[in-house]
Amino acid sequence: MDLRSANLAAPYRRILDTCEPFLITYPGNHSALDLAPFGLVLRRERLYTATSLTSRNVVDGLHVLDAATFGDQEMLMPRWVLFDCGEFPGIVFGFGRRAEELSPALRSRYRAEDDDSFVPLSMWVAIRCAEEGSWFGHNLSSVNVMATGDDALPGLATLTKAVGVKVARATRQYGATQWTSSSIGLHLRLGDMQLLSAYTPAHTHPETLSYRMNVDEAVLTRSLLDGYRPSRAEGDRRLAADDRDTLLALQSELEAGDAWTLVRAESVAGSAQRLHLVRGSAT
Repeated sequence: MDLRSANLAAPYRRILDTCEPFLITYPGNHSALDLAPFGLVLRRERLYTATSLTSRNVVDGLHVLDAATFGDQEMLMPRWVLFDCGEFPGIVFGFGRRAEELSPALRSRYRAEDDDSFVPLSMWVAIRCAEEGSWFGHNLSSVNVMATGDDALPGLATLTKAVGVKVARATRQYGATQWTSSSIGLHLRLGDMQLLSAYTPAHTHPETLSYRMNVDEAVLTRSLLDGYRPSRAEGDRRLAADDRDTLLALQSELEAGDAWTLVRAESVAGSAQRLHLVRGSAT
C-alpha cells in the first residue's frame, strides 16, 4: 500500500501532510530496513545516528516525549537505555516538525531555540529479537500527551507504530504493556495480541501482559483507512483490568500450556477497562 495515495481517514492524512518521518539507528542497520515504508520515503536529512553530534537535539526531544509519557509511571528511560536498546541496535521511528512550525508553548516544552531544528513528535522504539523477523516494541509515545489545539495530532501513535513495524520489516512483533493502559486499544488496531504472560513479576509493574502479534500488512493498515470501525465482537472470556486474582489465574493457565488471545479492550464508565479474550493462538 502507498499511504499517500490511499483513502486515509482525515487525522492520518493531516499527519502526513504536516509532518515528516524520521529514523534513528546505526547506519549499518539501514540495509536490513525499509527506508520507504508504505511509499513514505525517509529523506537523508531525517536519517539520524545517535553516534553523531548532529543527532543531539533530536535525541533530547525523544527524552522530552518519554518524560511526558512515562515520567509518572516509574518507567522513565535513562539516556543510556535508549541508546543501548533502541538508538544503536534497534530503531527509533517517528514523525516530527521543524521548531518554527510548533506553537510557542509546545516549542518551549522541547526547549527548541533554533527555528530549523527538527522536533520529534512521536516515537516507536523497537529492538530486534534473535528470532528471525521478530522485533520487540519497547516504547510508543506521541506529543498528544502534552499538546493542545493545533499542536494535537489525533492518531499519531497509531500511525507511528504501523509505519514503524513496516520500517523494521517485522513479520512478528512482541511487546509488553499494563492491563490498565489505554494503549491496548491502540495495539489491537494493528492485530490481535496472543498472550505470553498475564502477570509478569520480572517487570516493574507485575500487572503487565506480554504478547506476540503476527504481522499482516492488510491488518496493520486497516485502521488508517476512512470508514474503519473497530470490532465489537464478544470474546470467550472477559476480565477486568484491575482484577489481580483473575490475572494470576490466567497466568497459571498460560504456563500450563493454554493459549489465549486478546482481541478487544472495552472502556467501562467508573471502573477499569474490560478485556475480551478468545481461546487459541493469534492467526
